[in-house]
Amino acid sequence: MKILSILLVVFVFFSGCASHGVIIDDKQLTQFKRGVTTETDVIAALGKPTGITTHNGQRMLSYGGAHAQSRPESFIPIVGSFVGGMDVRASSVIFNFGPDGVLSDIISSQHSSGSGFGFAAGTPLTPDREQPRKPAE
Repeated sequence: MKILSILLVVFVFFSGCASHGVIIDDKQLTQFKRGVTTETDVIAALGKPTGITTHNGQRMLSYGGAHAQSRPESFIPIVGSFVGGMDVRASSVIFNFGPDGVLSDIISSQHSSGSGFGFAAGTPLTPDREQPRKPAE
């Protein structure tokens, strides 16, 4: 029983996922309208930005983040060293506001990639792990 408990703790501790920042997908961006949405509206909807820049009277809020997830095969003893890997999803969004504090532009970038160990080295993100995305309007 004690060994089973230790294995469970090790499995949970090394579950193989990590996140950083704020990930925003293009679906979330549809709620923001150029010429209407204010900086306060964006912060209320998405939370604190990861960066704020002021340039020539304009403010830019930036949100960036990444999520990495180990592939389940990575945890198979011995075999995982040859066929395991990791998938990463990241996003970067910049909201530009004019001097009047109203949204003037949105720049969005979405990224997905995968990597593998051993025989799976160079393996791209597989379609069953990737959700299709529509470009922002």
